[in-house]
Amino acid sequence: MRFFLGVLGFLLFGLATCLAYYLLSIGKFSGAEFTAFVVAFAVLGMVIGYAPEVQEISIAGNVVKLKEVKAEALKAIDSLNKSRVEMLRVFLGLALKHAGGFGSSSPIDPRAHEFWKLLAQIKEYDCLNELKSEVMVSVKVLLVAQLWNIAHRNKDERIIITEPLLDPFDLAAIAFDVKGIEAAEAASSPTPQNYKGEIKEALAEYSKLYELKIQLEK
Repeated sequence: MRFFLGVLGFLLFGLATCLAYYLLSIGKFSGAEFTAFVVAFAVLGMVIGYAPEVQEISIAGNVVKLKEVKAEALKAIDSLNKSRVEMLRVFLGLALKHAGGFGSSSPIDPRAHEFWKLLAQIKEYDCLNELKSEVMVSVKVLLVAQLWNIAHRNKDERIIITEPLLDPFDLAAIAFDVKGIEAAEAASSPTPQNYKGEIKEALAEYSKLYELKIQLEK
């Protein structure tokens, strides 16, 4: 970093000197202006090159304390990050609330879509560690919801909605059992069009959520 800043400062000084010489040659600068311009950029180049060690600079008689400015900037960034984490925490809680009414007949819980969008933002902002417990709560709620969706389409008593939650492979072996599906179809009015297809969708979403649960528990 120090080397990079040194090279940057040197290049800036070199470019400024060339520009000053050009302006002097075409009569836009007097000798005094040329000197002042070059000296100013020489100082600026040194400030850039030694930025980590520079405590303050004086511009037109005004002292700018660089470390204080940096500290304030870092404080503002930290405050912004904390606010963003709290905002995402609130959104996760809101995403778990049902829209109301009699619910959805979709094989995938409608709250899952919003949850995956929020999870993508959480990962993008690199704050999964801060929100890990809240994300885990959301995952478990949605896993249970997916189990209910599957149990609604297969009346097999082995589909239990208690801890520990069923492994996706074990659940799949039960969820596609013909007798359980026929029992669900018989109990439904009107008869569903494609329970097997809906179970496949619900199970795929359950598997995604279960995999995320395993990752969070590591």
